[in-house]
Amino acid sequence: MEPNVSIVIPTFNRGPQILSALESALQQTYQDREIIVVDDGSSDDTAEKLAPYLGHIRYVHQENRGVSAAQNKGIELARGRWVAILASDDLWLPTKLENQFNALDELGGDFGACFTDCTYTGDPELTLSAFEQAGLDCESRCRPLHDPLRYVLARHPALHVQSMLVMRSLLERLDRFDERLMIGEDTDLLFRLTFVTRFCVVGKPLVRIDRTRGREPGLIELFDRSDDEVFDCLEYRYIKWLALPKLEDPDVRNEIQVYLTATYYDWTIAKLYEFKLRDAFGRLLRIHQAGDSYPKIVAVLAQRTARKLVCTLHRWWKELRGD
Repeated sequence: MEPNVSIVIPTFNRGPQILSALESALQQTYQDREIIVVDDGSSDDTAEKLAPYLGHIRYVHQENRGVSAAQNKGIELARGRWVAILASDDLWLPTKLENQFNALDELGGDFGACFTDCTYTGDPELTLSAFEQAGLDCESRCRPLHDPLRYVLARHPALHVQSMLVMRSLLERLDRFDERLMIGEDTDLLFRLTFVTRFCVVGKPLVRIDRTRGREPGLIELFDRSDDEVFDCLEYRYIKWLALPKLEDPDVRNEIQVYLTATYYDWTIAKLYEFKLRDAFGRLLRIHQAGDSYPKIVAVLAQRTARKLVCTLHRWWKELRGD
């Protein structure tokens, strides 16, 4: 018999963390499942660490192609009606899947995606859960999530792929993760998913997401970078969203346009700091094409550049003092 849910664990050079993540999947109280680990070209001891588990998991090794490709490979191999994705440095609490399937049974068949609350480890400043940060009230054990786009696009997103339980047919309908995106592929998938199914949430923090900085390869560090590859991804994603036929809400369209314009401003400033004036002018033209006048562009650039300079000087000062 086919399993009801396929757990997909993509990994890349996470030898020190992979076994904790895998054990949290194996210890789920909901047992009608399979576990697929996709090794995206690891060069560390990941394969050796996983060798004793080969009788309990499906393991596949591929050339390094990025997290989207690894997740897509797992979805391609999945046999379950449902799919759950666990990052190889995160953890599930034992009743994560059980609580989600109970919620889906209780709420009915209209819901193709279910999410739980999440807590964060590795950063002492992150004391609130994902739902608390986003202002998502979920006092009841489970409930439908109205206006899910609000929580996907929030400054502090409430919904994470690591907590998602989703119908595999919906992922196939959406062509899975966009492999062109090196960052933000999870937000892109959730954004598109809101147009094809209803979401529900479980109010318990059943996922622990690692937010440790300085560990390579690190997604957090990718977001901190200001190189063309990151900006290209952001621009591509926002333009892609604006082109979606189902995106009819004018407020959401305006919000995405604001994000796109902000990306162009940040990109322009990055080029100015690198003294790449021709490239900076090219990004400035994109801002103008997005609707901002040249006087406004100059004013915003001056304000943002001054703010960035102050932040840089403050950081240098703290480093000199040894703070």
